Amino acid sequence: MRRIRNWVRWSNAATLLTAVVAMPSAALADFKVKLPDAEPGELELETVGSYGRSGNPLTNNEQSFVHEIEYGFTNFWKSGLEFETGRDPGPGNHFKFQQLTWENWLVFGERGQYWLDPALFIEYGHPTLAGVPDEIKFGPLLRKEIGPTINTVNLFLAKEVGQFAGTGRMNFSYAWETRIATGWVIEPGFQAYGEPGAVGHFASLGAQDHRIGPQFFGAIHDFGPGTLKFNGGVLFGLTPAAPRQTFRWQAEYEIHF
Repeated sequence: MRRIRNWVRWSNAATLLTAVVAMPSAALADFKVKLPDAEPGELELETVGSYGRSGNPLTNNEQSFVHEIEYGFTNFWKSGLEFETGRDPGPGNHFKFQQLTWENWLVFGERGQYWLDPALFIEYGHPTLAGVPDEIKFGPLLRKEIGPTINTVNLFLAKEVGQFAGTGRMNFSYAWETRIATGWVIEPGFQAYGEPGAVGHFASLGAQDHRIGPQFFGAIHDFGPGTLKFNGGVLFGLTPAAPRQTFRWQAEYEIHF
């Protein structure tokens, strides 16, 4: 009986390891909810970081530090370059410069003009690691204000391209943020992130990556020539494939020209 229990444990661990390895490493690289906004003449310097810890060695010590520069060319188009560095979870992995990404926001209308604020996000990621495929990610950015809450949802499809591309299937991921506009210096809210897997071939629930947790948001206006915005908090893993806790933070400095 003990041998059977041990075999089951090792079988479950192997299944989880296979699922984690099969997931695109850049899919949840930056825990950031992208907003459907583009301000002409606005330069944004941004950094997003996270650290995931877990009692499971397969999902422990996940690290991500992403640095980005964005510029609003018009009220319709904003573009940016993202430099992704990090460490994949699990034993034996190391911190690396992983990917260079070109991001684009296409914003349809002014804030509050429609029933919800819509935008289309498109990015192209080129990895710096050998044998890793390029990736195209795209999808809608949607925001709706209900009472004192500001609710933003990102729905993304990602596809590997290039000589190292895999099956050709598209992977689905999401990001969700609800912020309560209290008027305080620091405002409360929460965020959720997830990656179920390939469209039409979602992984089993235990192998999917889902995280949710409280966040706090703030801004300091007239901070030098611009505005400093920041948010951060903790995300709790809802499935075995996610770390038990993920501590994330984001800081953005905006300057208008």
